[in-house]
Amino acid sequence: MVDRLGALLARFAAPTSPLRPPRPDKGLATRQREGAVPVQDVGLIAALRAGKVEIVPAVEAFEDGEVVLTDGTRVTPDTVIAATGYRRALEPLLGDLDVLDGRGLPVAHGARSPREAPGLYFTGFRNPISGMFREMAKDAERIARRIARADHRAPRRS
Repeated sequence: MVDRLGALLARFAAPTSPLRPPRPDKGLATRQREGAVPVQDVGLIAALRAGKVEIVPAVEAFEDGEVVLTDGTRVTPDTVIAATGYRRALEPLLGDLDVLDGRGLPVAHGARSPREAPGLYFTGFRNPISGMFREMAKDAERIARRIARADHRAPRRS
């Protein structure tokens, strides 16, 4: 019943659209029983509709200042947000940058970048007593301010 109600609510909150991210095959309750933590949209759909965010295929590699996607296309985005889910899976993408510790966790978090990779930021890899989502929200604001300051100081391209 929860799975069905969740699907109905999702259709109401985020109607089918080419902008909408794909929905999971399983319902909320089923995913929760399997160990997932259900998360509801808190702004992604609005950002997609406003054209502030674009969903693209998964990242295959970073080469020569470009991002190579799994469908073979190459993009040069202003910012890459890698939403890796609840399994870190950072090693294939970042293992050669020396930005992960022995457990595969980022050596820096929040608005701090690793010395080896200025401009690379991580959030969501700690679970403090104050709450993971609360800390991720605070980190996201700090990261955004840091990026905005760096962008403001960067020379403009012609």
